[in-house]
Amino acid sequence: MQFANPSSFYLLLFLPALVAFFIWSGRHKRKTAARLGDMDLIGKLSASASPLQDRVKSALLLMSFFFFVLALARPQWGQKTEEVVRSGVDVFVALDTSFSMDATDVVPSRLEKARHIASELMDRLQGNRIGLIVFAGGAFVQCPLTLDYGAARIFLDAVSTGVVPEPGSNIARALEAARRGFVAKESKFKVILLLTDGEQHEGDPVAAAGKAREEGIVIHAVGVGTPGGDPIPVHDERGAVVDYKRDESGQPVLSRLDEDSLGRIALTTGGKYFRATDRESEVEEIAELVAGMEGKELTSKMFTRYEERFYWPLGIAILFLIAETVIPRRRRQKREPLVERAA
Repeated sequence: MQFANPSSFYLLLFLPALVAFFIWSGRHKRKTAARLGDMDLIGKLSASASPLQDRVKSALLLMSFFFFVLALARPQWGQKTEEVVRSGVDVFVALDTSFSMDATDVVPSRLEKARHIASELMDRLQGNRIGLIVFAGGAFVQCPLTLDYGAARIFLDAVSTGVVPEPGSNIARALEAARRGFVAKESKFKVILLLTDGEQHEGDPVAAAGKAREEGIVIHAVGVGTPGGDPIPVHDERGAVVDYKRDESGQPVLSRLDEDSLGRIALTTGGKYFRATDRESEVEEIAELVAGMEGKELTSKMFTRYEERFYWPLGIAILFLIAETVIPRRRRQKREPLVERAA
């Protein structure tokens, strides 16, 4: 069981105050009656009043308040299975996690910029099935194709440099992983969004793009970085920069954006190349390109969610409230039998 609005439980802080109010109210009535004077007369006038019924009525009001608060907290339990069917295309976001993505020629860093672009694309690609691939020297599917954008975003938020054990940068392996990750066999409806600085240490990404084209895959590439380059920072365990990656001569290694390679990869499949900008206008352009593709009815996705059960405590609260109004404040008076007077 879970509660969709747990902050409502703060209202229970008023419960002790209500108890104190009922106690004070009873004592105040007795003190007021005592100030009226003749206690024998007051006792006769109040003989029909029932202190026990007063306490029961107060308890019922308190229980009603408790269950009203419980209903406001929206308890949920049990699971309900729903079916989602949408029309769109399959999109894999291939995100470069090599250490060169720690360079800060793009603020705050290449990787943070790439993650933000990926997140914005997820917002604009609603209705399409989204997947996430991370790569460096190797590549793997971080999140399979899904219509659950919340889950895809959780995987995206967990991405960092070094998440792929193999160092280096191999775009070809990322494209191969995406090809294997596409479930559909149709020769269309498939897109790869490549987010990288374009550095390639091994493999042939253009040849891999050619294989992708044969399977109807379109690749749009977004270059993150600057042609002038930037040194690659080295971080300690706390994330602070302690040095920069150096070559054999001890000079800092500059990581540069390779726009030529990324342009050829995209062009091979009929896609487009974009450079990441501060305004991120490339996000809107890519979203329009994907939206302009012919869509298909995607495989239905089954998922479960907790069912709302607030009506149970709400019903109990109403029953307690009705019971409080039904119970009389005074006890029933017994009728004395009539005695005929002797004539």
